[in-house]
Amino acid sequence: GGDVKEGMEFLQKAIENGFTDKRQLTRDGMLRNLQTDPGFKRIIDNWPAVLIARRDANLKGLSEQFKKGYTNANDDALRLTYRSAFDENSAVAARAELRQIAQWADAAVFGDLLDPVKMADDPWVIVVLPNRQDFVRWIVALYGPGVGSGNSTIGGSYEHDAKRLVSMDLGSSLRHEFFHVLHWRDMTRRGQFHPIWIMEGLCSLIEDYDTDSRGGLHPTASWRSNTVKRLEKLAKLEPIEVVAALNPAEFSGQRPLARYAEARTIFLYLFDTGHLKAWYDEYTRTYREDRTGIKAMETVLGKTIKDINKDYKAWVRLLPEVPEQIEPGMASLGIEIDAGAGEGPVVASVSRRRVAAGTKGSFRIGDVITSIDHRATRDIAELVRVLGPYKVGQVVEVAYRRGRNYGVAEVELVPRE
Repeated sequence: GGDVKEGMEFLQKAIENGFTDKRQLTRDGMLRNLQTDPGFKRIIDNWPAVLIARRDANLKGLSEQFKKGYTNANDDALRLTYRSAFDENSAVAARAELRQIAQWADAAVFGDLLDPVKMADDPWVIVVLPNRQDFVRWIVALYGPGVGSGNSTIGGSYEHDAKRLVSMDLGSSLRHEFFHVLHWRDMTRRGQFHPIWIMEGLCSLIEDYDTDSRGGLHPTASWRSNTVKRLEKLAKLEPIEVVAALNPAEFSGQRPLARYAEARTIFLYLFDTGHLKAWYDEYTRTYREDRTGIKAMETVLGKTIKDINKDYKAWVRLLPEVPEQIEPGMASLGIEIDAGAGEGPVVASVSRRRVAAGTKGSFRIGDVITSIDHRATRDIAELVRVLGPYKVGQVVEVAYRRGRNYGVAEVELVPRE
């Protein structure tokens, strides 16, 4: 009896300190004695209130860190609470995009992730979209002053234990970190903990995508696959099984950009060949037998890993090169842009001599470019990738924000000088 009483006290403290995994409470054999206690049953019966209380406590703490100029919004279906410093229209568009990504992830990877009954036991996550100053202050406090230099630059983070996502932009960083939220939910439900190459490869996959005529998402080649193409050409591309065996320190150590690129491109290969969902189903089914994911890959593709590597390398060689910057002579908007504050590229200068006739007067310094031909451009890399296939002389529709106003310009593309 004393053990049960003491155990219930520890459990109550754990919940007060942020424990939110109902499934562990009901599955863990070490808690069997507690499960017979009336207090345990009251906790389980009131679990929705436990999760709401934890959400509100998390939001209160973050509201003290991210104070002025922020608004809050809930997405009940995805169990997300947003605290945003961005323009409201941009924040609404970002929330809609995350809903679209969740639907794609449910269909293309996880399966029944969005089941309302299962979702009811998932903890809420606070998504913070801060201004640049607050983001820098937060990231330095979390990772140290060297975080902004060299390969250590971080665009965001999802801290699963704290149920907190912070992203410096509404583009690839937010998409990447949000996919961590979804993946962690699926792992938690399954009682699994996947290796880092799977976590980062899956979450990097959604960084760059195109949409079809029906609005469906299709992950696509990106600057990360360019890295893999260069490695393959230099005969330095690691075999898939080597990447799959890396521990977190090795994966994020001396060559983190290459490791992320390799992991993402392996999953792009699985998606592009139509095997991503089947692989994930097989992997999670046989997780206890092989946590690296290689045996599941061999089963689904019907080949040895040696032959898979051969096919993978041949596929990599056929991937298109994605523009990483607008070179002289390439089609451009005829304006200079900079990174902006996370909502999208910002017009830095407009030269009438360089701008095509259709563009004159369309842009002003400080305008935020939000899309080109209805394809979002939430960071410079995304703008360059979207603009890359166009030719000089083509006319594109450019959407932009100017202060609190929104506009659309028909722009004839000109060669970059």
